[in-house]
Amino acid sequence: MRNATRGVGSVLAFTLFAVVASAPPGAAAQDKPTLGADDYDQWESLGSATLSPDGLWLAVVVRRVDESSELRVHRTDSDSVVIVPEGSRPEFGADGGWLAYAIGVSPDERDDLEEKGDPVRNGVGLLDLRTGDREEIEAVQSFSFSDDGRHVALRRYGAPDSESDGTDVIVRQLAGGGSMSFGNVSALAWQEGGNLLAMLVDASDRVGNGVRLYDAESGRIRSLDADEATYRELSWREDAPDLAVLKTYEDEAHEDTAHVALAWRDLDTDSPRAFRLDPRESSDLPAGTRIVEHRAPTWSDDGSTLFLGVKERVPVEVAAGDSEEEEEGDAASGDDGEDGGDEESPGVEIWHSLDVDPVPQQRVREDQLRREHDIGAWHPGEGEFLFLGGDHADRTEIAGGGRHVLARDETPYDMDAMFRQQFHDVYAVDARTGGRELVRERVTIDMGASPGGRYAVWFEGADYWTHDLTTGETRNVTTGLGGTFVDLDRTPTREQMGPFGIAGWLEDDAALLVNDRFDVWEVSPDGAGGRRLTAGAEGEVRHRVVTLDPDADAFDPDEPLYYSTYGEWTKQAGFSLSPRGEMPEPLIWADASFSRGLLKAEDADVYAFRQEQFDNSPDYYVAGPRLDEARQVTRTNPFQDDHAWGTTQLIEYENEWGRRLQGSLVYPANYDPDETYPMIVYHYELLSQTLHQYQVPDPTRYYNVQIWSQEGYFVLMPDIVYRDRRPGQSNVETLRPAVAAAVETGMIDPERVGLIGHSWGGYQTTFFVTQDDLFAGAVAGAPLTNLMSMYLSFYWNSGGTDARIFEISQGRMQVPWWEDWDSYHANSPLHHIENLNTPLLIEFGTEDGAVEFNQGVEFYNAARRAGKQMVMLVYEGENHGLAKEPNQRDYQSRILQWFAHYLKGEPAPEWITSGVPYLEQKDGLKKKKKVS
Repeated sequence: MRNATRGVGSVLAFTLFAVVASAPPGAAAQDKPTLGADDYDQWESLGSATLSPDGLWLAVVVRRVDESSELRVHRTDSDSVVIVPEGSRPEFGADGGWLAYAIGVSPDERDDLEEKGDPVRNGVGLLDLRTGDREEIEAVQSFSFSDDGRHVALRRYGAPDSESDGTDVIVRQLAGGGSMSFGNVSALAWQEGGNLLAMLVDASDRVGNGVRLYDAESGRIRSLDADEATYRELSWREDAPDLAVLKTYEDEAHEDTAHVALAWRDLDTDSPRAFRLDPRESSDLPAGTRIVEHRAPTWSDDGSTLFLGVKERVPVEVAAGDSEEEEEGDAASGDDGEDGGDEESPGVEIWHSLDVDPVPQQRVREDQLRREHDIGAWHPGEGEFLFLGGDHADRTEIAGGGRHVLARDETPYDMDAMFRQQFHDVYAVDARTGGRELVRERVTIDMGASPGGRYAVWFEGADYWTHDLTTGETRNVTTGLGGTFVDLDRTPTREQMGPFGIAGWLEDDAALLVNDRFDVWEVSPDGAGGRRLTAGAEGEVRHRVVTLDPDADAFDPDEPLYYSTYGEWTKQAGFSLSPRGEMPEPLIWADASFSRGLLKAEDADVYAFRQEQFDNSPDYYVAGPRLDEARQVTRTNPFQDDHAWGTTQLIEYENEWGRRLQGSLVYPANYDPDETYPMIVYHYELLSQTLHQYQVPDPTRYYNVQIWSQEGYFVLMPDIVYRDRRPGQSNVETLRPAVAAAVETGMIDPERVGLIGHSWGGYQTTFFVTQDDLFAGAVAGAPLTNLMSMYLSFYWNSGGTDARIFEISQGRMQVPWWEDWDSYHANSPLHHIENLNTPLLIEFGTEDGAVEFNQGVEFYNAARRAGKQMVMLVYEGENHGLAKEPNQRDYQSRILQWFAHYLKGEPAPEWITSGVPYLEQKDGLKKKKKVS
């Protein structure tokens, strides 16, 4: 057994700073108090950080357990900080001189407003970073900077009873303080690389509706189009003064709304060119075709093409009683029709065994199904329109800046997808001619296009493949390289294995960067070979490329690459730097977690990263390109020093078929080496990577390891791995050695160990306690209990069948239960209820859309029939996870009570020992409501 909190010294030569490892438990008991329930509210969670373009400022939102929050704007080269209560959504202007942010209301204010029925409205704050001056403007729902950061558009709230989406907009000149106001604006968008602001006008009576253009530099306002119509979907071309928008029209013959596409080129001149595509006039669009509103127009890179969503129109259906003949028939029969209008339609759905997508799935995807459409290419300059997706094109991707479209066709494999893997064929469609070319058949992982548009790339079998859209050649580009690009620990029964992923491309499509288990490879997309850029496999250290510019679609081959690094067995982590053509040089390597990657200021060599440990609250640091001499910028949870705190260590073990594994062992906050302690085992799949993750003690997060540590428990989070068709048995064969390894430390009382898990972890918990009496008590949230009945049910949240989960995903069962009755029976907790001797607490929401509530009911009734000790908590109206705070806190409290009784021997409340009659529960709930 090894302790990963030791051993930093061997790598200090290239460590940014000596990250102090979690200290080993001392010889004496902690002399600080542990946390109580009254201490939780102050605890802080650190949000994502934003760097100013010049790197001089770092903005971050901090939220507390009591639901209050604040925006902290730190100067990166000093201790200066600006604090904005309830601030959020910080955004720096491009010139680095200004920061805009939203200002919300406190939790108490929000409660008061909602109780009165008043709207809850945010404001906006503007901070001049050069002078420190601040301004707050009330009732502003959104803001956006011009591309140069010199202007900001502020969109106010509309009237609550307004029939339009239009609101007032103020455009502020930040340096001079001047402003311009506009009314009835429903949407706005700044030109990229310019000062033009496009706005859609939407008035309640439609009078004055249209498209307006405001030049924030000159103050000029132009009307591009005006009509008594609704306008939507503003779309600027990247780095160009070209704009497109959709304009509605309606007619009595159709139920849906169709659109005219409008486009303008060269809007930064006095003579822009205007283009119009009207399906009522264009011969290129077949009659009965409409341009849809739910796909924004997309420009090709060169501006020659606009891609539009198109769909067949829905004609108005003539009601059965509207025809003249039927009216006469009704009169002859003496039916005056008065009762017919009040007759309700039958509430029936028709489910057929030939349904490819079952009705529950269609119901969940109703909006998506209504939004399905084909794609067409409009060439405004030539006045031409081409269908590109057409029949059997389920989804499309624009490739090569608009030269091609990749279209996928799932229809040949629809029957397979009913219960197993979804395959599809991929076609490349020429956007200029409409010609289609089959790229690949029977693909399961989505195909993507290179940034330059020359290649399509996908993963198949155990390798990456490319298709040259210029020459039509298809190649396996990773075979023979020596890397293992398949992630075998994910879901190893998939018909098509999952990869470790694509890391990116080099500019001009020169190379594809792909991940294997430990390394990054640079692969030639033309099949000429590849090379390993990192040497992670030798030390089992995972390397992943860090993307510093989120707007770049490819890496510059002349620039160095940064990598995040992670030790498979040490759990150490950090960053490395690789000049082109050289192996990476470690910059940081420490016993810590760096979970948010690496940030870089847009216009300066200033970098920021977030560091945390289990006993060290997360904070951001800034440094130069080599990440040395880093300066701590934020300081969260400083009051932690006033309380006792736990630490962590790695536990090593082999499961019962010889697989080397690890677990994260959390110490009790009040650890005394002269005592032995109870232990809670929390499990799911792979969890040892959580060793250095900080956890805020938040009772609304009911599986809270930090609170368990504060309550005097060791907590073990082991890695669980699986063999095909043995999901429950694999867990048992892996969990027993993990617990034994923890107990062997001598710090844990083997008679006082409990087990807990949720969903898949809940299944594992429920199964284990029907196989072994190792645990003194157990808690299972939303567990699968009968694999056979669940196989035949639905995943109601998505509407898909649970059969796919069992055959090709987490269940790892590969076949239906009637083809392998023994495996399903052997791995179903319900079928071993007679062996349940461990006191078990189960939690379910009545509207669980992932694991059906009846899974709990089945096990509950089986336990009653078999005379077993079990309690089920039922939360009315809750889904797979509890969303309502009172329920979250209730469940968290009951977990503590359960383990306090069965692991610590504390007296049990009545709900554990004998249950509570329904009327008492109902009356107690009424009393609570009156008190509140």
